[in-house]
Amino acid sequence: MTDRKHPWRPCPLGQHWVREHPRTVPVSEENPDGKTIVDGHCRNNPSRHEIFVAEEIHKISAEHFKDIINRPTPDDFGFPMGNAFDDFIAGWTQFWNEIFKPKEPLDPDLVKALIANESSFRTQIDTKSKDGTARGLIQLTERSRKILANQKGELKDFLITVPKDEIKDPNVNIFAGIRWLFHKKNLASHHLKREATWIEAIAEYKGIRTQLGKIEKAGRIMRDIDEKYRRLKGKEESKK
Repeated sequence: MTDRKHPWRPCPLGQHWVREHPRTVPVSEENPDGKTIVDGHCRNNPSRHEIFVAEEIHKISAEHFKDIINRPTPDDFGFPMGNAFDDFIAGWTQFWNEIFKPKEPLDPDLVKALIANESSFRTQIDTKSKDGTARGLIQLTERSRKILANQKGELKDFLITVPKDEIKDPNVNIFAGIRWLFHKKNLASHHLKREATWIEAIAEYKGIRTQLGKIEKAGRIMRDIDEKYRRLKGKEESKK
């Protein structure tokens, strides 16, 4: 567990944010309809894990993403919503880079290339897989969603508790997907017995790392992501 909290997080370590919400109370002169509004506040995590919920994800992005500098390259790849989620990609890539401090920071352009390959920037897409339905922009599987929330599972910290019906929300989906990608980078590094590259982490994320060089479909998927990434980096360089 880290001994410091990210400056964007509204709560101390070991707590999570609860948004403003209505509460039923005894009828009184102050509350004649038996309702009151509870202000947004921090609540303890009994397990003391660092846990993220949807309310905090939305609060952080609303307060901090307008001034993000390291944004993905504007390029919609011909998809109607291709540039619609650049704020979320930029903000959450920066957030998780600052949490985990990898030797090679994750590039928001690589995240954008991954999303283009996974969903063509369609927020409501569902895909069947051996790990359960994959949902949303970054195609997070049902198994992955459960692992991210499991306080006794393979993740040691920075867990994400999001109901199934909220995981398609683009903001939440990208937040959780990038967290999962960092986890997959750790797993790939363990398997390879060296620091995995981000491309290798993506292959692990997609469950095809061990298929590369053996199964043509796996190679085709990774070539598509690499081509999209190179296209974004080429456009970025041409502006300099």
